[in-house]
Amino acid sequence: MAGAAVTVAAALAIAGAAMATTSTGTEHFSFIQTATSGNQNLYSAIATGDFTAGGTALLPSGKPGTVRFSGGTITITVKPGKPKSTANLKLCLQTYADSGKYTIVSGTRAYKGISGSGKFTLKFTSVGPIVKGKCAQNANAVANQGIITANGPVSLP
Repeated sequence: MAGAAVTVAAALAIAGAAMATTSTGTEHFSFIQTATSGNQNLYSAIATGDFTAGGTALLPSGKPGTVRFSGGTITITVKPGKPKSTANLKLCLQTYADSGKYTIVSGTRAYKGISGSGKFTLKFTSVGPIVKGKCAQNANAVANQGIITANGPVSLP
C-alpha cells in the first residue's frame, strides 16, 4: 500500500511538472480591418499555432497594440520596415504595404508571461468615392481592407 502511494505521488509530481513547463512554438496572427469610418484601428484578430484564439485588436499607428482574447490580452510593439504606397486618383484607389518586426511585450491572465517576436506584413487597400468624375480625396472611403499577417516563435508559461 505504501508503495502504491509513492507511485501515485510520483506520477502526480511528474504530471504537475509537465503541466508547469513552458510551451514554445510558432504562432500565426491574422488581423482584418474593414472600417470606412469610426475607429479604423480596430481589427478582428485570430491566433493559431501554439494556441488558438479569436477576438479583437486595437492597433494604433506608432503605439503599442492590444490584442484581446477571451482568455486575456497580449500587448505588442511594432517596428515598421519601409512602407510603399500608391494612389490612382482616376480610379480613386490607394494602396499601402509594409513589412517589419513585432515583439510581444506582455500578457494578462492566460497569456501572463508570454513572450515572442516575429515578422509581419500588411496591406491596406482603399477605394474612395468618385464625385462628378473626380476622386473625392477628403471623403470617407467607399471600401477599406486592411490585412496584417504575422508569425514567429512564442513562449507561454
